[in-house]
Amino acid sequence: MKLKSKSFFTLFYIFFFTIVIIGSMGYNRKARLIPLVVAIPCLGFSITQFFLDQRKGGKKGRSIEDDLFHGVMEKVHQEVIPGEEEKEKKQGSEKTKAFFKIIGWIGVFYVSTFLFGFLITIPLFTILFMRVQKERWITSIACAAGLWVTIYLSFAVIAKISLYEGLVFRLLGGE
Repeated sequence: MKLKSKSFFTLFYIFFFTIVIIGSMGYNRKARLIPLVVAIPCLGFSITQFFLDQRKGGKKGRSIEDDLFHGVMEKVHQEVIPGEEEKEKKQGSEKTKAFFKIIGWIGVFYVSTFLFGFLITIPLFTILFMRVQKERWITSIACAAGLWVTIYLSFAVIAKISLYEGLVFRLLGGE
């Protein structure tokens, strides 16, 4: 079996995740849980990708990366149609607004986590975000509850990891 050039990067990932799995075996049971939960599926995906890369009969011609590159280059070399400049500026300002909106949501999440902790922030943030996106109340509450139960069971019950409680509750608790 002759290795294709695009398989070397995938082999690097296989090697990397194998080392992470072997290295995490030296940790105690609780400490190795997260590296194993992440590394085992990633190793499986990397092995699958390696065999897909090596599969014979793949499509001939340009790769996906080449198609993407040529598509971008075609857009760069197109002549600008009159009136398109304003449309491009408008799209640019919309992208800027979307970027700052995302930064704002991340900031709200960080601040609320700092103040109220993970177990309070996660359902409240989920409901707030989904309601702003015009989702129905029942869908928002169901998603928030499902997310809260999943995180609580995964971290607090199974892994026995105490999540950050938040500044407000630490001050109220007198610690």
